[in-house]
Amino acid sequence: MPSSLLESPLDIGVYGARGVPSTYSGYETFLTLLLPELAKRGDRVTMYCRSGEDFTNEPWQGVHRKVLPAVAGKNFSTLSHGLVAGVAARAARHDVVLVVNVANALYCALSRYTGQAVVLNVDGQEWLRGKWGRSARSIFFRSAQVSRRCAHALIADGSAMAEIYRDEFDSATTVIPYCVTNGQWSKSAEPVHKAGLDPYGYLLIAGRHNPENNIDRIARAYSESDHQLPLVVLGTANYDSPVTANIAALAERDDRIRLLGHVDNRDAFFDLVHHAKLYL
Repeated sequence: MPSSLLESPLDIGVYGARGVPSTYSGYETFLTLLLPELAKRGDRVTMYCRSGEDFTNEPWQGVHRKVLPAVAGKNFSTLSHGLVAGVAARAARHDVVLVVNVANALYCALSRYTGQAVVLNVDGQEWLRGKWGRSARSIFFRSAQVSRRCAHALIADGSAMAEIYRDEFDSATTVIPYCVTNGQWSKSAEPVHKAGLDPYGYLLIAGRHNPENNIDRIARAYSESDHQLPLVVLGTANYDSPVTANIAALAERDDRIRLLGHVDNRDAFFDLVHHAKLYL
């Protein structure tokens, strides 16, 4: 990539996640924190958001937003939106495009081989996740195999993923961990009281209801204990997950298990985490 990209300001296009602001997944949380910081330093940042979500074309904290169509459903949403957003990002002639989710690797090639700098954040081993069927897992794996030839640079969020891409796909990655900036939340106890909880008087687990996150297994182990503090479960799934059904059944039998679902307010989410006695 040209050395001029090291200089600010830049025109940056971003796609691959649902949009900002959001706390739905690691991608959305990461971009919700990162993109306003890029805008503050003077970069022009455009986030291509998915339709069918609570996003608009109005700017948010200095970030331009463009809502583009996506086919509904967990198997088609990412790929359909990635195609449309990839074409839009190329047509917009951004200096550089940041893409998240390795399933979008082939769309990165549109930018790379037409002279537009593109960086791909590959994240986890989606091809091993229980939420996906055989065809989807195959797409993720094949995308990971070709990713180094589609983007100018790959980003991994941890050294373990960097090793996997090195050993399995002969691909070099730059490790940039996710983070939360200091002072990102108010540490208010209001969301805790609103949920009928006491500060530092509950256990907490948060995450999407995917099989590999083991949230239902943790809840089941808790239900078999005699622990006095309630277990608060944050998160949900965007499909008919058996994990959600398992947790709901446990909560129905054990009133110590409290299901708060997805918390879309970032401050409230961080406040609930901050005031937990133990985060599992």
